[in-house]
Amino acid sequence: MTQRRQYSRGEWISAGVFFVIVMVLAASCWRGSSDSDSSSDPDISTEQSSQHSSSEAKDPSGGLAVTASRFTEWPFTVSAGVLRCEAGAVTFEPPGGPRYAVNGTAKGAGYPAIMPIWADDKNLGNGLKINISEVLDKGRSLC
Repeated sequence: MTQRRQYSRGEWISAGVFFVIVMVLAASCWRGSSDSDSSSDPDISTEQSSQHSSSEAKDPSGGLAVTASRFTEWPFTVSAGVLRCEAGAVTFEPPGGPRYAVNGTAKGAGYPAIMPIWADDKNLGNGLKINISEVLDKGRSLC
């Protein structure tokens, strides 16, 4: 009879963090595909464009300049950047940095993972990250 392996607390935490990240990416892909169907409505596109122009500045490079002060909870270790959405791929570019993938579509398009600038949630601890859904929703509204 073989002995059962005992997993350490760190291994369980790592597995949990991995599971949460996979679920967030899967949810962003799921919502991204359904949102692209609804964005073909010209009334919705016009309404979204007017909302962006009134609340935040367009970046000269075609993205939306965003800052930490515009969000309930800012999930990044940098205070500002440019949010873009191209063909469903939501990306975030900090000043002087590369464009990072915010959703699974962008990751699949070859953009690097957002992990280097994704802030830890101090309330949750154990390396868990701040909820990125508000930034993701804002990015998807640009598609």
